[in-house]
Amino acid sequence: MRVTLLRSITAGLLLALCGCSSGSSSGGSDGSGTMTAGTLTVGSDLTYPPYAYLDGKTPAGFDPDISRALAKASGLKSTFVDTRFEQLIAGLGTGHFDVIASDLYITDARKKQVDFIPYFTTGNSIVVQSSGSYRPTVVTDLCGKSVAVIKGGQIVEKLRGEASTQCKAKGEQAVDVREFGTDPEGTQALLSGQVDAQVTDGAVAKAAADKTNGRLTISSKSLIYPVQSGLAVKRGDAALKKTLTTALAELKKNGTYAELLKKYNLGQAQGS
Repeated sequence: MRVTLLRSITAGLLLALCGCSSGSSSGGSDGSGTMTAGTLTVGSDLTYPPYAYLDGKTPAGFDPDISRALAKASGLKSTFVDTRFEQLIAGLGTGHFDVIASDLYITDARKKQVDFIPYFTTGNSIVVQSSGSYRPTVVTDLCGKSVAVIKGGQIVEKLRGEASTQCKAKGEQAVDVREFGTDPEGTQALLSGQVDAQVTDGAVAKAAADKTNGRLTISSKSLIYPVQSGLAVKRGDAALKKTLTTALAELKKNGTYAELLKKYNLGQAQGS
């Protein structure tokens, strides 16, 4: 209860700082299913390049790009509420935004909390310092190593569960998973030698490697734990789900969707 209350208060403070109104939870009068008629309010963690980040004061990256395109195709304007990743589902549930667009992986556990609209496919990559000799290519190469991951991400349970079980079966130590509030914090921990590796989304890993002037490199050869990401709306919000599904179909038809996937090196969603 205390955690839920804290998350609700935090989301409310973030909302106030962004100057965004939460509106009514009963849905917009334009039939879109949004809280405020004419506006699609998007919850996104704007510390997560290249998916979502601030370019000055302007939300940028794949998720803001596709959110704006979806809003335009629906005859809506878009606004964004910057919310840390682990607080997104709680913020959606308490009505601080209409939809989550923040590289949210579709999992069975999350399906019990929100309704998803698949919108691309991604996976994870392993990042290490270029100067060292350590070059892990698969998760079992992380056995006994300290690994930075984003707090609340699916990769946390994957590394602590499936990967660590494989390590123990080989007679090795479990993966030492270190959680950070944002991916950039995890990257800084790797750069400073606090951890041996970082495991993060493939596109995020590429951006991190590109921006550190060769200090970091992606050592894995293929995507780890491929998964679909989804736009998330409140459970049972049929009106908004229909609005966004129709808009996504329009983006696929007019070529905008393919252009964005190519720009950010992402894969097409594989159905619902």
